[in-house]
Amino acid sequence: MKTGVERAERTVAQCGKYLLVALFLFPSFTLGQAQVAAKAKPDTIRPFRMHVPDSVLIDLRHRLAETKWPDQIPGTTWEYGANIKKVRELADYWQNGYDWRVQEAKINQFDQFTTEIDGQQVYFIHQRSPRPDAIPLLLIHGWPGSIVEFLRLIEPLTDPEDKNSPAFDVIVPSLPGFGYSGPTITRGWGPQRMAKALVVLMDRLGYSKYGIQGGDWGSAIAQDMAYQAPTHVIGLHLNQIYVPPPNPEAVAKMSDAERKRYSYFDREESSFFFLQASEPQTLAYALTDSPVGWLAWMIGKFQLLTDNNGDFLTAVDRDTFLTDATLYWATDTVGSAMRIYRENRLNIVEMVPTPHLETPVAYADFPKEVAVPPFRWIIAKYNVVQKTEMPKGGHFAALEQPHLLVQDIRAFFAKLNARGPAAPMM
Repeated sequence: MKTGVERAERTVAQCGKYLLVALFLFPSFTLGQAQVAAKAKPDTIRPFRMHVPDSVLIDLRHRLAETKWPDQIPGTTWEYGANIKKVRELADYWQNGYDWRVQEAKINQFDQFTTEIDGQQVYFIHQRSPRPDAIPLLLIHGWPGSIVEFLRLIEPLTDPEDKNSPAFDVIVPSLPGFGYSGPTITRGWGPQRMAKALVVLMDRLGYSKYGIQGGDWGSAIAQDMAYQAPTHVIGLHLNQIYVPPPNPEAVAKMSDAERKRYSYFDREESSFFFLQASEPQTLAYALTDSPVGWLAWMIGKFQLLTDNNGDFLTAVDRDTFLTDATLYWATDTVGSAMRIYRENRLNIVEMVPTPHLETPVAYADFPKEVAVPPFRWIIAKYNVVQKTEMPKGGHFAALEQPHLLVQDIRAFFAKLNARGPAAPMM
């Protein structure tokens, strides 16, 4: 039989247990006082580790297995779009051979974070150099690219073997609407708004002076950042620069070779640009529902835009390409990412002509790049202090020729560091 003391001790113990349960289940109430639950500030920078749920990967393989395939005219290859032989080959490997977990682990070797800017989550890699003299460098992708484009650049830029080469603190964001920075939830996320967000990001990371590298939409966003924050951006390294004709006479004076390199938007192969700028939502239904549809859409672009010998996988690593495709698929941003084309078209009527950009620019001209304007048009608008005619490579420079791109980035920023503002090319 329990004594009074024993019963009292048991009652106290039970009350203690109930109190602990209450504190666990209702943490906003402590010691009889109501407490407001802590909420992270929007400008908080949060560590992030990539992990795609198993259910998403299982669903992807199921959808690939259940694909309803179209026909293709016998004897044709790429004449009507993505070649069914190549699409079947890659779809089979995506389903049965490709290992996302291996690629995910490679990405997770880098330091990753998220923060909120202008109401939108922004994901980024922020890999600091061990060198105290490192230059902050922002690497900006385009479409259908992603952070995956730059993974092979991070280590040689942050920790070069040659200690006389410049080193960099590397920041690689996913653009709003892409990957873990998406999907976007409001209208207006075109290049200019993205540029504003990335200016905020660099300020939030504590960088008052920094360089930028970009191609595709990354080039346009980099230029917008230089216009918006001219005292912060020390230099732009661009592997694509698009300049509209300065006047009708300039078009008439183009050589045949110049006209061929500039005529991309007059050719059938650029039709995807106008479709995505017109009705990305309509296209998104098909590409978001069918992984093979999304795969074929990407294959067509990589086949056309890389410097290849008839097969784009001679220019781009197969697993890297599929990691890019999977990142869009797993984050449900296939449709969201395409909206940058439409947002740019909707905002372009509000844009005023930009003045000559005084920020130093390095221009890496890869031979298979598309929509390349005559160089005299470029130097009339930009302060180009370095131009490199690359021996090989196409639109996806960081994926196709990472070594050449790293060398050129180093040369440019070493020049800026050693001499200050460099003289423009004439």
